[in-house]
Amino acid sequence: MSLGPAVETILMGGYAIALTVGAFGLDLLARHVHRRADRHRTAGFRYLPEHDCWVCPANQQLWPHTVDDQARLIRYRGRPAVCNACPEKYDCTTSSSGREITKAVDPWPHSEAGRFHRGIALVLVVLAALFVVIAAVRHPGDLPVLIPVAVLWAGAGWVLTGHFRHTPAEFPATVADIERSPW
Repeated sequence: MSLGPAVETILMGGYAIALTVGAFGLDLLARHVHRRADRHRTAGFRYLPEHDCWVCPANQQLWPHTVDDQARLIRYRGRPAVCNACPEKYDCTTSSSGREITKAVDPWPHSEAGRFHRGIALVLVVLAALFVVIAAVRHPGDLPVLIPVAVLWAGAGWVLTGHFRHTPAEFPATVADIERSPW
């Protein structure tokens, strides 16, 4: 028993829509989890961008300690003498070298986790496009049904690849390059 052309086209279009919505859902969920993990890791600390330092709940500053170009992170560390003498030390850190906080150099879509999750979302969008193309080839008379699905797919692809289009052509290779960059 075969389905009629219109029913098959509607089902394939619906599946393409579901894949596209799933791609956006995955991207939003991954971004939310990333922000939540950042908030948890820095809970109680305040970042002062004008001084490029973190301030702990005991009003001590954590200054940039090391820059990891490979992982694209800046590590901020409190002074060990201050942290080890702090009455809140055992609620804050077990390290005798002082509390450490890491800050990603790259924004969400350029972070390692961001690229991974954005890549999965884009694979889902490509699969959605494949369903639209297959339906259009199998049933060219049903194009009016597929055009809105194709527009949704194209819009999703445009939004999810936006970070590629907005990245400068000469993206800095190291953290030191970022500090000298006019961006």
